Amino acid sequence: MVQKIFKTSLLLFATALISSCMHATHIGQPLMTVPHPGKYQLAYHTSQAFPLYAMATVDGREFLVVDDVVLPSVQSLYLLTHWKIFEDETVLDMGTGSGVQAVFAADKASKVVATDINPTAVKMARLNAERNGVGDVIDIRQGDLFAPINTGEKFDVILFNIDYPHNEATQGLWKLHERFFAEVKNYLNHGGRIYYQSGRIDNIARIDSMASKNGMSILSIRMDVALEADRQPVVYLIKRSLDVEVKTTTWGG
Repeated sequence: MVQKIFKTSLLLFATALISSCMHATHIGQPLMTVPHPGKYQLAYHTSQAFPLYAMATVDGREFLVVDDVVLPSVQSLYLLTHWKIFEDETVLDMGTGSGVQAVFAADKASKVVATDINPTAVKMARLNAERNGVGDVIDIRQGDLFAPINTGEKFDVILFNIDYPHNEATQGLWKLHERFFAEVKNYLNHGGRIYYQSGRIDNIARIDSMASKNGMSILSIRMDVALEADRQPVVYLIKRSLDVEVKTTTWGG
């Protein structure tokens, strides 16, 4: 997958630039239209108006990135395809990156909180939210996992899209995922759900173990082993086990 990393100064994020970014732009023909099994079209472009940025379009919506912020990818589009958000739900998008999940979630959610530990990603997500007309719906915050979430703040839906272990060199990432599962139930409304993006079929057993030991249950798994080059994306639907048991009892009665 073609991915360029552009090095520029954070001065590019000055108010004058952000204001100008909100106007219509001229983008060139796609450098690449990326085939994948999801329902959204993903393409990479250059932009005459923003030559120092990398750009992706997702169903025609533009997402700009700079420095080490990752463009929307096959993995992120796979997550985007398989979550479902209903009118007026509240959403937490964890590991927002370019902001693609948050921007699409804002179509229906009453409130979206999007977080990222990378300060440049936070700036880019804000820029992309404004340019896509949903800056008033998305509250973008910087911080590690749940650190930016206010005391007592809970959500109907939590989207988790942070890098995952995919080879020997990245096994240390499990610590981050273990911390997520240890804390996430404290930030869900009753009946709330998680759409958790990971990858690699051989990670499923460990993810199931992390979920179950923290009082969570996996309700469904969507996967595509054909996308070997893109780390076999997997999307899990997860709820608190207590909520699943209560619902099952209600149905049974």
